[in-house]
Amino acid sequence: MWYSVFFLPLIAIVTVHAQSLLNATARYSQLSDFNQLLLSFPDIAANLLTNISTGPEQQTILVPSNDAFNTFRQQNNGNIGSLSSSDVANILNYHTLQGALSSSDIQRPGGLISNTALTNSTYANREVPANGGRLSQVVFISTSDTAAGTKIKARQINALSSVDVESGEGNQITLEQTPGNWSGGLFYVVNGFLTLPVNQTDTMTAQNLTSFVLGLNRTNVTEGTNAAKGLTCVCPNNEAFAAMDDLANTNGNVTDGPASLLATLTRHGLTGSYYTTNFTDGDLIHSQNGYPILVTRRNGSIFLNDAQIVGTNFIANTGCVHALDRIMGFLNTTTNITTPANARIYRDTSNIPSPTPVSTSTTASASGGAIPTSDATGNQLLPSTTGPAASGTSPVAGVTNGAASDQASSTGTTSAAASLPEWYTGIMVLAAAFLTGVFVM
Repeated sequence: MWYSVFFLPLIAIVTVHAQSLLNATARYSQLSDFNQLLLSFPDIAANLLTNISTGPEQQTILVPSNDAFNTFRQQNNGNIGSLSSSDVANILNYHTLQGALSSSDIQRPGGLISNTALTNSTYANREVPANGGRLSQVVFISTSDTAAGTKIKARQINALSSVDVESGEGNQITLEQTPGNWSGGLFYVVNGFLTLPVNQTDTMTAQNLTSFVLGLNRTNVTEGTNAAKGLTCVCPNNEAFAAMDDLANTNGNVTDGPASLLATLTRHGLTGSYYTTNFTDGDLIHSQNGYPILVTRRNGSIFLNDAQIVGTNFIANTGCVHALDRIMGFLNTTTNITTPANARIYRDTSNIPSPTPVSTSTTASASGGAIPTSDATGNQLLPSTTGPAASGTSPVAGVTNGAASDQASSTGTTSAAASLPEWYTGIMVLAAAFLTGVFVM
């Protein structure tokens, strides 16, 4: 969807005076609606209305333009200012990113997962940290290419590439690359409001992953899926389910064995919030029901076993949702896996036993360490040449003749309950126009 975009002019001067976000944005007519919103809710916007001394807790504020407010009014039949104080607080908190993110930060190759100030459990109910408390909700910031190789909007504005911010339900807004400065950190103009995250199945529905949602309903695990904290669902798209007749058939096997619908769905659930920045080439991770999954990165694309991620980082209130181009095949772990080229994928499920449950969700490196085996009983796995057509070429040997060796850049970790990237706290101080006089509230 095309949005009008604003360029934020900044005039260089020698001295930058400490100023509140309200004062810093007051000189821009296209931000007047945002300023009025702050003045209408002085209690919840207190830190943005007053001067805050620079310190270790810097913030980056996404400031919706007047056009963003107009779009909100048209889509919701009302002004954002008519919402309750708690609703406005959640919205402002979601637009408040932790750390002063410079232009280079928001253009990080592969994208950037950024923590926000949103901690309301309705919208942020991810993993519980070891030290207690609650993890804040995140957004995904990317330029023209995501880590999964899917082309996002790329436009040239004053020779600067635009940047997209992905929020709840996979909705995106555009962020201007040139930041403004205030005493609490930086701010960027955005052309829309972030969408507050919803539960897993509503997120899937918003991205038309309806076959997966129907499968959850048929197996009576919808409620449990939405209640699970720290969950990543890697959902085969509707075309993938349609190609697997047994799974699409309402009279097919629902719960019996590893080929059942329930086992297939659970095999596509990962414990922990896995964003594309957390998938590292060569890692071996495990599904919720213990099956091993090999991560391969090649030419900007990410594969889980033989399935390519074709839709990325749809933020849900309890974690994340990705879309796959096919139902994942089974990884044969009877032989030592040292590289993706040594891996073999099997689709014939007739001789595949249930995996040995793993005690933790810790990710083991595919290049070393003990690798749990799902077929330790000695059953011979027979390769199958059948399966759904894929939109991408699988890098795993045994499916095609290609081998994946390209190591893509990633800021992720190797933990299944993946921690978020470390924050860059240095500020790119831009010269700002001196405000003559004091803003009167």
